[in-house]
Amino acid sequence: MATRHQVRQAVITFLYAHEMDTFNQDFASEYFAEQKIKNEQKNFAETLFGGVLENIDNIDEKINSYLSSFKLAELGAMERAILRLGAHEILAQTCEARVAISEAVALAGEFGSTNGVKLVNGVLDNIAKDKSPVASAAVDTKEFYENLSAIQESLKPNEPRNSRIPKENKNSNEPKNSRIPKESGFKKSAKSDPASKTAAKQPPKRARKDEK
Repeated sequence: MATRHQVRQAVITFLYAHEMDTFNQDFASEYFAEQKIKNEQKNFAETLFGGVLENIDNIDEKINSYLSSFKLAELGAMERAILRLGAHEILAQTCEARVAISEAVALAGEFGSTNGVKLVNGVLDNIAKDKSPVASAAVDTKEFYENLSAIQESLKPNEPRNSRIPKENKNSNEPKNSRIPKESGFKKSAKSDPASKTAAKQPPKRARKDEK
């Protein structure tokens, strides 16, 4: 049975495909079948996807109000999909704000750019506080980065080998992987010939005198 995290992966995949104008019912059906998303989880995915599209203008306006130096249209398509889903879940109260933000941050870590995690975390936290002025629901991004691999594994226990979720190019500052030198073996010294050892121990033969 698919997890709620896998359902959200499906939704951002559909939102991405919809923006790229490659989404259709066959695409959705094939994706659901591959990821084994059905029954209640399938309905949940369709509800979230439809909810984002139905309220996309209001969602984008809310997101843009918390973007200072640039707007939503300037972000990558995957970041837009993640922000729209997270904002919709907070505004529509489909789950607790902290859950929506945690899931969005995890998705940004998996499929967004390097700076996407902090951006998603900050924008959605502001939307959550505006919706309900309570204590911050933001995720500790420092801790998140330190435990990113473990979080991804715990959130995706049954991830299929061939995932159809598109990934954005990551602007990573990490150094390129250095080439690992091939292991060089020691050259084996040639074994000495026993016969040659014997010959080496014997004194040289005296030259024969010419017979008169």
